[in-house]
Amino acid sequence: MADDTKYAVLITFPDNAKTFEAMTKLGDAGSDVVAAAVVERGKDGRLTVEDHADSRFAAGTAGGSLIGMVIGVLGGPLGVLLGWGVGAAAGSLVDAARAGDQDAALAELSRQVPPGHNAIVAETDEPSTAALDEYVASMGGTVTRRPLEEVVSELEAQDAAAEAAADAAAEELRKQKREERKEKLHDRIEALKAKFA
Repeated sequence: MADDTKYAVLITFPDNAKTFEAMTKLGDAGSDVVAAAVVERGKDGRLTVEDHADSRFAAGTAGGSLIGMVIGVLGGPLGVLLGWGVGAAAGSLVDAARAGDQDAALAELSRQVPPGHNAIVAETDEPSTAALDEYVASMGGTVTRRPLEEVVSELEAQDAAAEAAADAAAEELRKQKREERKEKLHDRIEALKAKFA
């Protein structure tokens, strides 16, 4: 199917139990769900994949798929930076200005899962979004959908930013080690001068 029918989808319900019920019946929604997982956000802001969701989508989905990457980003340093944890800025490799962009797909998805709540994160291929929207609405839930292309672009940008930050950190470490060696050499020379003076 065309790329303009592919989406990253977040499905939320007021009641956590409803999320698991919806996951078990997701295949009957009349929408082409490529991959899906139930995630829960802990009080520390991290997302964990709930493994007791009884669905054909749950087994092995979160680890090696695009959805697994999205979960990792939403629950990892970026998800924390976007407002879901203590010490949000610590250790993050994401440019704060970029992460503050409230229109960003990952930021929008992250805001939808508050601590103590769960959601279904899915990848869909939907020529029409009506079937999934109607299914979720009939169960009292909400669908947040972003074009998959947009999410993939953000993941690529985050990866590039992480690589650039890692390169900068490695260069700074090399610089510090050079300075330490220079200081040690200076101290060694001064010690020798003192011995022979």
